[in-house]
Amino acid sequence: MGSRISSTRRLAALALAGALTLSGCGAAGSAGGNGTASSSGTPHSGGILRIAEPTEILNCIDPSQAAWTPTRSLVRQFAESLTDQDPETGEIKPWLASDWTVGNDGKTYTFNLKHGITFSNGEPFNADVVVANFNAFLDEANSGIGPITYITGLESVTKVDDDTATFTFSQPNAAFLQATSTTTLGLLAPESLKQTPQERCHGKNLYGTGPFTLTQWDISSKTTLARREGYNSPSPFETRSKGDAYLEGIEVSYIPEQSVRTGSLAGGQIDAIWQAAEGEIYENEAAQIKAAGGTIQSRAIPGTSYDIYPNVRDESRPLSDKDVREAISLALDRAAYAHTVYRQDYPVVKGILGSSTPMFQATPDAIKYDVDKANDLLDKAGWKLGEDGYRYKDGRKLTLVMLDFIKNPGQDLLVDQLRQVGADLQIEISTWSDSVNKEKTGEYDLSMLWSYTRSDPSAIDNLLNVKDGTGNKYARWNIANAEQRAKLDALFSAGIKELDSAKRESIYKELQQYLADEYLQIPIYERVGDLALGANVHDVRFTAESFISLYGTWID
Repeated sequence: MGSRISSTRRLAALALAGALTLSGCGAAGSAGGNGTASSSGTPHSGGILRIAEPTEILNCIDPSQAAWTPTRSLVRQFAESLTDQDPETGEIKPWLASDWTVGNDGKTYTFNLKHGITFSNGEPFNADVVVANFNAFLDEANSGIGPITYITGLESVTKVDDDTATFTFSQPNAAFLQATSTTTLGLLAPESLKQTPQERCHGKNLYGTGPFTLTQWDISSKTTLARREGYNSPSPFETRSKGDAYLEGIEVSYIPEQSVRTGSLAGGQIDAIWQAAEGEIYENEAAQIKAAGGTIQSRAIPGTSYDIYPNVRDESRPLSDKDVREAISLALDRAAYAHTVYRQDYPVVKGILGSSTPMFQATPDAIKYDVDKANDLLDKAGWKLGEDGYRYKDGRKLTLVMLDFIKNPGQDLLVDQLRQVGADLQIEISTWSDSVNKEKTGEYDLSMLWSYTRSDPSAIDNLLNVKDGTGNKYARWNIANAEQRAKLDALFSAGIKELDSAKRESIYKELQQYLADEYLQIPIYERVGDLALGANVHDVRFTAESFISLYGTWID
């Protein structure tokens, strides 16, 4: 699936009232960009790290096609990239490449490659491999639509010599360098590229240059990775510049029930829980983890926040009226959402993008909670309160149909909040494919199907740009009328071409503000990755994409 479907879907019950907060009980720590989980003692080799994750719903571990956030963390353990990104500053540094140069016109990138690196099947890493991988990325039938949006305008990749490759674009692509740091453009061995897209999704012959090798991929039971001997290409943001991983291996079990995951960690049956924005850890569960000597690390996930997307283009629907869109947004209490559905120290959403995204722009006016103003706007728009507490206009009830594909308790809170201003929010739960088909027909008012993880403001482009994005094309078209679409297209075009960092930031902040001011993208909550660790686990690192790196991790 092309889009990076949000893994922030609530499958568990609401947190128990009265339980200790994370900050109050000391169960959690906050790991900033390059933060690591607790470290004490001397690192040593040995042991299998046992991780529990929520159920994987997309069943794909191919780097270019993987869309499920926890799975993309597993991809990072075996597949590496030309560059890596500083989680703190957003700076791009060489990884499998030794350096690069950018042409004066911004249309060419020449990468010099490191010597002596091999894939886990023994094949060498060189310019031929880079060319083969990027040619595969250009083929949507082979790699899915995800990579194509990262390499907009790429015309060719050519081998200069064994250790040099040149990328030529039809126009500048200011987001390309950051794209080369992502798991989506993670590089695989030639043998892996011979597999069909489905075979790669299912883990057949996936060979990367990373510190672990994929030995089993089975979402019905478990996924396993084994330590690779002779590893020599760590990220520049690791604490070691060479050497094998400490862990002998990684074993991932898929446990759908959050309470079972927590109990397993507290009881010592597993060593870690990687929620990755799938059923974040509740207050009572945090207390249980702390009581067992564990800790919790959290990091905001970059890319889009978890937003809802209105059907604006259809003039017959209520949300084509900006006053109604603004009223709906004003009726949403984001702080109550964060603290009721999640926990007391859960961050409240601040804007269109997640707060850890480079060039993030807070939009406080667009996420205010003001029921009185919401009611005034609905009155102004001609929606009058009826005796039943709902609003009507020309005999038509203010009913808003919202599409989703998983039932979660946050939906009930949204229904209650909108009922306070007389709007009847109806949640339609369907399969993923059925929900997307409903977007195609336009018979909906709000869509809650989409989000996108990327540590670059162009995540908005990836999701909403009708020319280059990966989000469902009907949802992307439907968020704007013709005038708004022209404005968005101009900003998308300017942002992707602007190579000056300060000017590019100005463009993307204008884009975020415009989406917020027009209520074309209505933020609901910040996406956060929660990592719970037993007391025996040390030195887990968050990447810029808020995935986890286990290269330097060791266990008692």
